[in-house]
Amino acid sequence: MIKRERMKRRLSIVLFFGYLSFLLFITLFSHNYYTYGQSSNFLILDSVRLMLRSGDVGLILKNIWGNVALFVPFGFLLPLLIPGGSAFRRILLLGFLVSLAIETCQQMFASRIFDVDDILLNVAGALFGRVLLAVCRFFIRHVIFFYLS
Repeated sequence: MIKRERMKRRLSIVLFFGYLSFLLFITLFSHNYYTYGQSSNFLILDSVRLMLRSGDVGLILKNIWGNVALFVPFGFLLPLLIPGGSAFRRILLLGFLVSLAIETCQQMFASRIFDVDDILLNVAGALFGRVLLAVCRFFIRHVIFFYLS
């Protein structure tokens, strides 16, 4: 059983760092066709409101749902690496800090937009990932094992 736990831990580490590599590539090193140069938005939900008003489905999917989806793996995989209590607070704090670091780096090094809404959407995605993990764990423990017993 210990060998199996070690293998699960190693797999979690590989998946998490693979995800982080992908996250950094997408947020810092990929070209963003709609950027307007280096700028900032510190008004909460201002850019979300602007995108929703535009009616551009592609823009909404990429910027709103894309920012949420980008952090779902963060909230799903991080608790597998760092088990313990207060998981939602930990995901909230670490999701916020990682997203803040990415937004700051985008502003400083990638000539892109620092957007507080991106941070909000990223944290929502991380929290959704944590909820998804809880649902998966419940399903595995209560539904699958119930039918296997």
